This record gives sequence, structure tokens and C-alpha cells, in this order.
Amino acid sequence: MALCFSINATTLPQHHHGKVNYRSNKKCLESVRNLVKTTGVASVVSAPQESLQKGNWVKLICGASFEDVVDVRNLSLVYTLAGVDCIDCAADASIVNAVNEGIEAAREIVYLRKPWVMISVNDDEDLHFRKAEFDPEECPLDCSRPCETICPASAISLQQHQSTTELSHGTETLNVLKGGVITERCYGCGRCFPVCPYDKIRMAMYTRDAAATAELLKRNDVDAIEIHTCGRQTAPFEGLWNDLGNSTGYLKLVAVSLPYAGDSTISSMNTIYTMMEPHLPCLNLWQLDGRPMSGDIGRGATRESIAFAACLAAVKDKPHGFFQLAGGTNAHTVEGLKKEGLFQTTLVAENSKDNRSMPTSLASSHALIGGIAYGGYARKIVGRVLSSMRSQHGLVHIEDYPEHLLQALANALDLVGTVKCYDPCT
Repeated sequence: MALCFSINATTLPQHHHGKVNYRSNKKCLESVRNLVKTTGVASVVSAPQESLQKGNWVKLICGASFEDVVDVRNLSLVYTLAGVDCIDCAADASIVNAVNEGIEAAREIVYLRKPWVMISVNDDEDLHFRKAEFDPEECPLDCSRPCETICPASAISLQQHQSTTELSHGTETLNVLKGGVITERCYGCGRCFPVCPYDKIRMAMYTRDAAATAELLKRNDVDAIEIHTCGRQTAPFEGLWNDLGNSTGYLKLVAVSLPYAGDSTISSMNTIYTMMEPHLPCLNLWQLDGRPMSGDIGRGATRESIAFAACLAAVKDKPHGFFQLAGGTNAHTVEGLKKEGLFQTTLVAENSKDNRSMPTSLASSHALIGGIAYGGYARKIVGRVLSSMRSQHGLVHIEDYPEHLLQALANALDLVGTVKCYDPCT
């Protein structure tokens, strides 16, 4: 049985006007604008639905359980400038607000079309919807703390403190560990779990509330939903879909994320589509989730997502909708797709419903793989800059420190550009 879970997210910071050198920042922001222009972002970004059709759709995954509003805002700002089509975030009002604030802050720097905002939910227990937890006072003082080292989100922090204990003969002062898991930063990757030498770490599973999700979907700043499902049993999906009711009528896109589950995968996808189709007023997308939350590990992590795409490509009667890779995606994913002959391969569209809201020039064809979603790797390459900025200046808006923004944007453009194929202006 999954556990309902709620987070009190960090409050967004106010601008630190007294610490900002505006003359220097004005020059740095101009460098940011020039980078967007010379990279060719503004000239080639298309409407999100057109990107799916062309096969150059890029989605930023902030994390279904990542709820650090400051990082989410700054990530959204950077990747909006880099030209992503969609930003996927936790189904929490404060996180949705942070994403939209980041998008609008980016568009004040360089006017670009808005990426779609997507919220992620689950129909049952799922790796993306869990948090690590442990009692730090149970940890031995001499522990080498491998959990701190291995955490990709810097979501574990331990410090020694003195604690006074009342005894029958007086008091005793002991050193203990305090801190533990920073809940809003933990996104449930699970890497800390097996490395704990004392087996102290637990994983708390949770599910997003369907009624609260339905209310979020009715907001005018939420464009899409992604439902994570196991792909083996379809009853939980059907239950959630029915509970969402007419709230899906407000959306531009419904995505279903599932892992490859062998020969039954395609039939499960078709069954799920049959459930959705009577009340599906928009485009649908399948997220091929290869190796969840592993893109930051290395080259090999992307193999499973590419293998999933290759299996799908070999199927004659493909499930209805667009297809997008995720789970282990990183800087090597496009290279792997090219080796399989799957990168931006264009097919004739057999079902006109895929062409809903598409320009006439695109309505006759579409890409076999609509695009790529980047999560852990995308957060890592920009997160290094955000972490440096936070250590120097605290919880701040990245546009107030454009030298950091310029560096973060360059990293984001390198990644997004592998799919968008930016052509630098001369």
C-alpha cells in the first residue's frame, strides 16, 4: 500500500538588490542574450507540438519528487532560454509556481515561446515517487557517510552536535549526528540505500492525490500531465484516469511513462490508449522509460532507453501517439539513436488524430521518435553551477548573477542542441 505524502517546500528568495552590481550584470545579461541569438535558439524553436512532429522535442525533467523551489525555478529559467519544449515537475502547487516564475523570468531576458508545463503523477507505487529517510541519531559517529557522497542531489547532510542526556546520577553530554535527508531535495533515486554500512536508510513510497491533481490541471499555467505506470497491470491506470474526470479537458498533452516489460508492453500500451481515447481531447505521448534516474551515471545508462525505442520501431502496428525517450538519457543518447537509425527518422502519419493542431506542412508526416526527455543529467550539468552560486551567494535568483547564468546556459545549450541541431548564426 502506497503512503500519501506531502512536502513543505522551501520558500522562494527575494531579490538581493543590495548585493547586485547592476552595471556589471547588465553587460553579462547582454552576453546571455547574444549567446541565445548566436546559437540560433530564437530562430529555430517551434511550437511544442511542431517539435514532436519534427522529432526535435526536448523535455526537462525537474523530477517527480524534486521539490526544491529555488533550484526548480532556476533550472526552468536556464532551460527555457536553451529552447526546451516542455518542463516536467512535481504535482505540487508551489513547484508549478516556481516553474512558471522561472519561465517568465527567462522570457524577460530573451523573448521566446513558452514551453509547456507538465506535472507528473503515479497510479501506484513507483520509483519516481519515494523519499529516503533515516534517523541520524542512530548513525555511528565514525561512519564514513557514503550516503552523503553518493547522493546526486546533495539531499543528505549530517553534522555532529552535542546532546545532553539526563541520567539517575546526573547528566551526560554526548556527541550525536543531526540533519539527515533534506526532504525537498531527495527525488528517490535510491543510491544511498545500498551503500549504508549499517542498513539504516528506508524508502518511503507515496502516491499523488487524484483530486488535488485534477485541481492543478484546471490552472491556466499547467499544459500537460504525465502518468507513471508499471505497464504490467492496467487497472491502477484506469482508476486514476477515471478519477481525473473532465480535468484532462484543460490539457494540450497527456503523457504515459512506462518501462519496457517484455512482449506484453505493446499490448499494455494499446489497452491504456483504449481507456484514454473516449475522453482524450488532446495529443498523447508515450515516455519510453529505459533506466529511471540514471542519466548522470555515464554513457551506458542510456542503452536501455535506446533499446526500448528500437523494440518499438520494429513493431508494425505501433500504439497511437508520439514517442519520447527518458530514463538514462544523457549526452550520448542522440549518438545511440543515430547508430540505430532512429534519430529524427520521418514516417508518414497513418492516423490524422496525431496531426491535431499541426500546421498543414507537417500534417502528412511525423518522426518515429518525437524527442528526448533529460532529467538527472540535465540537472547535473546545470546543478554544478547552481551549487557554486548557492555556496557563494545563498538562495538567490540566477539572473541576479548573470556570470553564473551564462555558464549554466552554455551547459544547457550543449545538451539541448544535440536534439535541436542548432545552427549558430554568423
